[in-house]
Amino acid sequence: FLGSSSSWLQWHRRPERAPSPTSSAHATTLAAMLRVALRARAVARGDVQSTARPWAEQTKRRSCQGSRPLRSAAEAKTGDGISVDVEYSGLWGQITTFPKRRPFATNIMVATVKTSCADLVIQKCAEGKKEIDWKRNGVFTAFGFAYLGIAQWFIYVSLFTRLCPNAIKFANMSWAEKLKFRAGQIDLVKQTVYDNFIHYTFVYFPVFYMFKELIQADSSKGAGIDVAKMGENALSKYWNNCVTDNLYMWSLWVPGDLLVYACPIWMRLPLNHVISLAWTMILSNLRGSEK
Repeated sequence: FLGSSSSWLQWHRRPERAPSPTSSAHATTLAAMLRVALRARAVARGDVQSTARPWAEQTKRRSCQGSRPLRSAAEAKTGDGISVDVEYSGLWGQITTFPKRRPFATNIMVATVKTSCADLVIQKCAEGKKEIDWKRNGVFTAFGFAYLGIAQWFIYVSLFTRLCPNAIKFANMSWAEKLKFRAGQIDLVKQTVYDNFIHYTFVYFPVFYMFKELIQADSSKGAGIDVAKMGENALSKYWNNCVTDNLYMWSLWVPGDLLVYACPIWMRLPLNHVISLAWTMILSNLRGSEK
């Protein structure tokens, strides 16, 4: 009986079927949905902290790096680089952080506008001219753009930081740290000496007189421009004025440079231009009207 019953059960048993691919996919989908629902509930209860940032915050806040040169990531973290990570939101934040994010472009714009405006102020206010001498103003505008805006960036940021390897690190330190950093203090004095007694005396003034001679040269005779003669005239005028010019320069810029080279590196040239605004007015009043 048992044997016949067992045979009957085997004969009537339904064969096993392999699971359908469709049913497996549905099960996987349901399991994933269940996990998402459980996690969302846990986050809502405060059991789990969400790692995703809100979409609005991601679109509003941005992170940008400032201009090169940046030596390495490790140096940037220790304050030994020029680049600065800046977060900002909105148009106002973009404007206020622009000097840190784009110091080279900021330097060119400030140098050009500052130098031109300083000469205009002297012509109208100090000298009381009814008509502006645009050729004279062109000297200061071109000099501000080409030399103060572009050339001085490489002198102050690229060249001086190579001659004084602790300059950037010292500049980016806090004031308390600067008082303890002996090598940085030595580089601060070195930069001031290089700037006042080498750069200004042997580069800045000759270039200024060359710009002045080039733009104010009398081309009405139609003889063209004699570059050799122009250079000779420019250097001759500087030779006659060099003692007075440099004494004026040193009286303002020796203390000014001590402040400029002690400030953070991204702020170096903007602060330089603030002091330079006063100097350009002095130079315009001193040499602007000379022929």
